[in-house]
Amino acid sequence: MADEVKLTYFAGRGRAESIRLLMAAAGLKWTEEHLTDPDRVTQIRNEGLVMFGQFPLLQINGMNLVQAQAIIRYLANKYGFVADNLEENARIDMLAMGAGDWFGLGFAGILFHPVEKRENVIKGILEKSKSRYIPAFEKALKENGSKGYLVGDTMTVADIILLDVVLWVWELDQTLVKESTELKAFYDKMTSHPGLQKYLNGPGRFPPPDDAYIQDVKRALGF
Repeated sequence: MADEVKLTYFAGRGRAESIRLLMAAAGLKWTEEHLTDPDRVTQIRNEGLVMFGQFPLLQINGMNLVQAQAIIRYLANKYGFVADNLEENARIDMLAMGAGDWFGLGFAGILFHPVEKRENVIKGILEKSKSRYIPAFEKALKENGSKGYLVGDTMTVADIILLDVVLWVWELDQTLVKESTELKAFYDKMTSHPGLQKYLNGPGRFPPPDDAYIQDVKRALGF
């Protein structure tokens, strides 16, 4: 019997996108509820479905999972996006957390800044990407040989989280990816994966956020 999976989040990428990418790579089918009504957010919270009152929420086989990283870890372990030894899993965790820190520079929150500050925000994100994170991941990919993944010879959760960030960079400045030999090969390999390719080119992949999306999120959260 196929797993019954429902993702509850806003109608955009945000903290749910790595979850979607992992589910797509695993070949899962899922449904989504998109939050736009503050009364619905309150209802979900009052029902005790979100332990800390935050989203995304993943409902799978009777479980209500919250905290994006916990959801990703669960899916990775359940569907085989981890290694079979402690040492490789430690490296996977290290690289996944590093990619998470890269995402934490603020890619998904650019439009939450005033219009007049956004150009400088983007500039700062790209400068730190180029000076800190791209060299580190170029090195990690190169150290793993010509396999195209961060650890071992199969896709892991670290690759999924890295892909999420690289897709953001690609949209802001493709040159940074194209000029990075290992990262460009990684991008090509990951985006050609059948499940990921289908998702990235399908109707379930949201476009980059715009001001209307930001207002929808604020309204749903009662801001």
